Amino acid sequence: MTNQITFQSEWKRRQDLIDNPKFRESCIEVAKKLGVTAEEWNANKVYFILYFANEMCARENKENIN
Repeated sequence: MTNQITFQSEWKRRQDLIDNPKFRESCIEVAKKLGVTAEEWNANKVYFILYFANEMCARENKENIN
């Protein structure tokens, strides 16, 4: 049961980021700085946003452990 609760809470954190318009705007800016073209962004934005949300949560998790 604990694993299910952990998964649900981690997914909720990602969903909250994904649903946040300011976070999505930040993702666009980071992607531009990384050289992602508008065409690449439009074709893959769901994956980019989820990737950035995962990275953000991983960073927060690491900071909370240390």
